Amino acid sequence: MTQLLALIKWLLILVLLATAAVVVLQHNSDQRKILVVHSYNKDLAWVNDINEGISRSLASADVRNLNVRTHYMDLKNHPNCNFYQNAAADVRFTISDWQPEVVVLVDDLAQALVGFNQLQTAADFDRSAQAESIAEWLASGRCENPGVDYFGLQREASLTTPTIIFAGVNGTVTQYGYDAASNVAGIYEHKNYKALIETLQTLSNASELDVAAIQMLNDHSATGIEENRGYLLQDWSPFNARAPLAVSSFEQWQQAVLQANADNTMLLIANYQNLTEGDCPEPTANEACKAVSPKEVISWTERNALLPVLGANTNFVADGGLMTVAISGTEQGQVAMDLALDALSGTLSPDYLEAKQFIIGMNQSLVRKRQLDLPGIYEAFSREIGQFVDVVETLYMEQASAENE
Repeated sequence: MTQLLALIKWLLILVLLATAAVVVLQHNSDQRKILVVHSYNKDLAWVNDINEGISRSLASADVRNLNVRTHYMDLKNHPNCNFYQNAAADVRFTISDWQPEVVVLVDDLAQALVGFNQLQTAADFDRSAQAESIAEWLASGRCENPGVDYFGLQREASLTTPTIIFAGVNGTVTQYGYDAASNVAGIYEHKNYKALIETLQTLSNASELDVAAIQMLNDHSATGIEENRGYLLQDWSPFNARAPLAVSSFEQWQQAVLQANADNTMLLIANYQNLTEGDCPEPTANEACKAVSPKEVISWTERNALLPVLGANTNFVADGGLMTVAISGTEQGQVAMDLALDALSGTLSPDYLEAKQFIIGMNQSLVRKRQLDLPGIYEAFSREIGQFVDVVETLYMEQASAENE
């Protein structure tokens, strides 16, 4: 009798476990899955702004059993080929294992390392040529071109490919093969060049020094190089626009700033997070190269640039810069997630949208330090969106003291 009761007990346990397993499997199969992949990490205000936009979109989402996961590739803090390779492999494994219906890819590196493998293209698409072009771009300044297989670019998705939604793309998506794909939509991060030119004119008029030209200065990151390409395509009238620079070391950066002083050139800066102390002769071993803090880069630049310096990213003022005009990360995130939700509902149009919103940031201490008389609309707008740094006497005195050293 005791043995019979024990047997019944174990049978009941097995039935309960089997039932639970069925419920879990059924729940998982009913889930609508979206994977968000950031090229960078949450130490960038840009990434957090995008996440804020994603949250706004999801707050009004009407999708049952929606499961959204977020993955940070952290590529800006690890700008070398080995890390790129491993980070891409991690995301591809997640896609293969979790099988999301939609993958939202943020910023250019994620498009190259992840998006390219997930494309639905026609049979005559020259994947090899496109992969070789992407591999060359990824390796630039980091390692000798190791070929497409190193970055896994020839490994097409083995399962049903998800819908790809891109955001934060500075140039064109043609270089990722997206123009030949049927499963891609997204929103560009193209700079608001009209707003940048107008602000450069305002700073030029407010400065007591003559401005002979403007110039974009960036680090040698993939994003920085892409920003420079976009700069070259623009008409910067009424300014004389000098050729953009992309430098690798802080020493080269300092030389560029001092040369701009000598040439009466006003600088426009978008990317500066990947500068190293001295040259890095072996980019694949970049972990051994000491990175320079972004705050140190911008603080030094602000103290030493004779003409006002304008930023073109969301971090610039927080890192110690005078003023910035940047694309809204919140809009990028909200629109990208709206498109992802449209894909789940079957109402997605394969559109490539342009950014419409931009932000203005200002550091009033630095405005006062440079004795600039700027229109009040700049302060009002930057205060409204929380990008205004009020006068801080301690900061002002520290910068004034550093300038005299």
